[in-house]
Amino acid sequence: MDARPAADATPLDRAQFPVLERRIGRGGDRPLVYLDSAATSLVPLRVTEAVTRFLHTSCANIHRGAHMLAEEATDAYECAREHLAAHLGVDDPARVVFTHGATESLNLAALGWAEHALGPGDVVAVAEDNHHANIVCWQMLAERRGVEIAWIPVDADGQLDYGEWCRIAERGPKLAALAQQSNVVGWEQPDLARILDDARLAGAFTALDGAQAAVHGPVDLAALPVDFYALSAHKMMGLTGIGALACSPRAFERMRPVFGGGGMVAQVDACGYVPACGPQGFEAGTPAIAAAVAWNEALRMLEEAGMERVRRHVAALALRAQRGLSELPGVRVLGGPTPASASLVSFTVDDVHPHDASAALDAEGVLVRAGHHCAKPLHAALGARASVRASFAGYSNDEDVDALLSAVARLVERRA
Repeated sequence: MDARPAADATPLDRAQFPVLERRIGRGGDRPLVYLDSAATSLVPLRVTEAVTRFLHTSCANIHRGAHMLAEEATDAYECAREHLAAHLGVDDPARVVFTHGATESLNLAALGWAEHALGPGDVVAVAEDNHHANIVCWQMLAERRGVEIAWIPVDADGQLDYGEWCRIAERGPKLAALAQQSNVVGWEQPDLARILDDARLAGAFTALDGAQAAVHGPVDLAALPVDFYALSAHKMMGLTGIGALACSPRAFERMRPVFGGGGMVAQVDACGYVPACGPQGFEAGTPAIAAAVAWNEALRMLEEAGMERVRRHVAALALRAQRGLSELPGVRVLGGPTPASASLVSFTVDDVHPHDASAALDAEGVLVRAGHHCAKPLHAALGARASVRASFAGYSNDEDVDALLSAVARLVERRA
C-alpha cells in the first residue's frame, strides 16, 4: 500500500460533525468512519444551527405575506438562490430554479423544455455512465414524444466512446445528457469538455448532472457550454429535499411550467392562468424554505474552506484509496487505475458479494455503499452486477483511508 502522503488538516473542521465522534462496529468500540458521502454528505453544526435560528426567529411562508416574518423568510429564501447562482457562476439568479433534488431537476428539464421543444425523430444522446436520473427521464420522454435515444457507450474501463459520439453528433442531436462526474468510477470523462463543445457546435442543448462534482471543486457555468445543470443540497452538506436546476438563457426562455398551483401564477380566472415570471413559475406550492437556508450556510462553509482546497484534498484521499485497493489480491477497482478518481472509488472483491463486503466493513466501523448506485447500465458495461463504493468529502482524512484499506485487507485474508 502507498505510504501516507503529507497532508494539511481537513478543509472542513471535523468538530463540526458530531456523528464522527460515535463509536460503532462489532462491540461498539470502533471509530465511525463515514465513507458514504457520495450518497449523502454529513450535515455540520453550523448548518443545523442556521436552520434552528431561522425556524425560531423568522419562520413563515414566503412571497405572498406582507408581514415582517414573511418578508424575512422571503429574503432568506431568495438570498439562498442568489448565493447559489453566484457559487455556480450564473449571472442571473432568476435562471436558478429550486427543486426537490437533482433527479427532479433533470425531470424538469425533460418536462419543462424537451416535452414541447422536441418531437418524433429528434435525437437525444444519452451517456452510458449516467446516473439513472439522467437516463430514465429521457427514456420516458421517448415513450411520450417519440424521440430517439442514441446511446453513447463506454468501454471496459468506463470511458465514453468518443468515436460513437462523433457519429451521433453528425446526425444533429437536439440534446446530450451527460454526467460531470461519475458516481461509480469517480472521475470526469476525459472527453467531456470535447463532447460539450461538439454538442454546442451541433446546435444541441446539454443536460449535465453535477450532483457528484459540485461539492468537490469550483463550478463556473459561465465557462461551460451547458444548458441544464442539476445538483442536490444533500450532497453538499445541506438537507435532503432541495436541489436546483440552473438554466442557460436560451433554455430558460423556452421553459414552460410543469406543476400548477399556488405561487406559480401571476393571474388566474375562469378563462385560464398566466404563470409568474422567473423561477417562481416553476416552484408551485410551498418550497423547502428551511432547507434553502441550510444550503446557503453550507455554501458559506465550502467557500470559506476554499473549493480548490477541497478538490485537492478529496482527490488525494480518493487516489490513495484507489491505489491501495488496486494492490490487494482479488480486489478490482472499477474504472481501472486511470484517470485518477476525484472523490470516490468503487470496487469488487473476488467471491464476496458487495453486500457481504459492506457488512464486513460495517462491523469494523467503516461505512460504505453497496449495490449498483443507481447506475445499472454502467455496471453492466464494466462487467459487474454491483460494487462497493467508498466516497470522501472535505471532512474525510487519511485515517479514514487507513481504516478502509485495513478492513478490506482483512476481508481479503479471510476470503483466502
